[in-house]
Amino acid sequence: MSDNDTPGDDPWAFLPKRDGAVPVVENVEKRARGELRGEMTSVSLKRRAWPIALSLALVALSGMLTEIVATSHLLTVAGPKSLSIVFPLGGLGLIAVAALQFRFIDQSARLPLLRSVTVGFGVIYTLAIALVLSSVAETAATTAVVLLGDQLNFLLPLIIWSLAGDEFNVAEARKIFGWIVSWTYGGQVLGLLATVVSPGILDHFDIDLPVVLCVVPVITLAIGFWLPRSLKNSAAATGLNKAESSSESLKSAWDFIQGVPVWKKFLLSSVLTFVAGMTSFLAYFGGADRLLGADSGSLQMHLGGVTFVSFSLCWIIQKLASEKIQDKIGIPGALIILPIAAMIAAGAISIGIATDSIWFILVGISIWLVPRWSIDENARRAALALVPDERRARVSFIVDLGPVAIGLVLAAPLSAIGFITGKHWLVPIVALVFAIAALWPAWKVRQGWEESLLNWRLRRRKQNKVLDF
Repeated sequence: MSDNDTPGDDPWAFLPKRDGAVPVVENVEKRARGELRGEMTSVSLKRRAWPIALSLALVALSGMLTEIVATSHLLTVAGPKSLSIVFPLGGLGLIAVAALQFRFIDQSARLPLLRSVTVGFGVIYTLAIALVLSSVAETAATTAVVLLGDQLNFLLPLIIWSLAGDEFNVAEARKIFGWIVSWTYGGQVLGLLATVVSPGILDHFDIDLPVVLCVVPVITLAIGFWLPRSLKNSAAATGLNKAESSSESLKSAWDFIQGVPVWKKFLLSSVLTFVAGMTSFLAYFGGADRLLGADSGSLQMHLGGVTFVSFSLCWIIQKLASEKIQDKIGIPGALIILPIAAMIAAGAISIGIATDSIWFILVGISIWLVPRWSIDENARRAALALVPDERRARVSFIVDLGPVAIGLVLAAPLSAIGFITGKHWLVPIVALVFAIAALWPAWKVRQGWEESLLNWRLRRRKQNKVLDF
């Protein structure tokens, strides 16, 4: 602009003039995808996560009530041998229901699916509880409640965790998943407290213990209607909107596992670990029943008390050390802890049964429970967050639920060694062998983990959402 020009001749005259040299902008380091949202305040993340966290807490509460109360009642009316039937039926039930959901869970919107599952569960559970309370086919009805509890403990959390994987990217997941898991501990602790205090209270009013279980279908139905409404405007669960046959769905998930070699080893290690863990768990139930007697109330208080202490330790680890441990040794390092714990637990339970020491049995089962529901749970959730959205739930069914189901199925015939020989301490010894076998593939996962992250199959198809300011 020349000295003769008037301000009105300059179309940019409205801009303020800047004296001096224009500062040089240094090279800005490019942000990793999801980094900005991962650095947002924890309050923002927690606001988005609390419906999922509360739902998981309520599911955990219901699951603990069912597992302790129904199992104690079954041991009272049918004895420890009944678990040799219930465990494999539970494993087969998990596989059957997972197969029904397998085709739809990643391609359909998960919110309507969640509602359908919870409503169906609530209706069936209510009918089973009614039969237990009326003493009609009591053993069969109690067995049905225990089996439904397996579905509640494993399948429903998988669907909700899949919603969490849809809602949060990897950077956010590292920050918020531990907080969500801590809510599940709160639910589990409340459920366990209820199992400990309810026998004394209900006995005072001459009310049957299984009445406590009436709260379970109420909770699941409430989740089924409330959570979809809470997440209806979120990024969670749009599905693939692409029709696939059951074989195509299975092939899609299996191709991922085959294509990322460490996931095959992860699956093998998980199967061996959970065969060991479930076999030790069955030995624990049998040992506790023989040493404590068959009174339903005292057995329920004992099982609930042991599990309460274990989950209290889980909560402490979660609050103080879990994130630090995972940051220190990484996801694959954390995943190797459970096979080691299964090995130690099996040895302790074997010693306890051989010496009639309830304390060795208690310590042994706690060594299995604590890392399973703390360090290993976090590591598995973090590992599954790496799987693309369109395959995550199906891959989770294979590598997360599958080993539990196989462990339940195989624990019964393995425990038969104790009933046949009369030497029940041999059952956890068999579990020890499986735990030792799980160490090699777990170590291979640790060795090959970093290289596997470069595999193109881990590329996430979903783009980050635009920030709303």
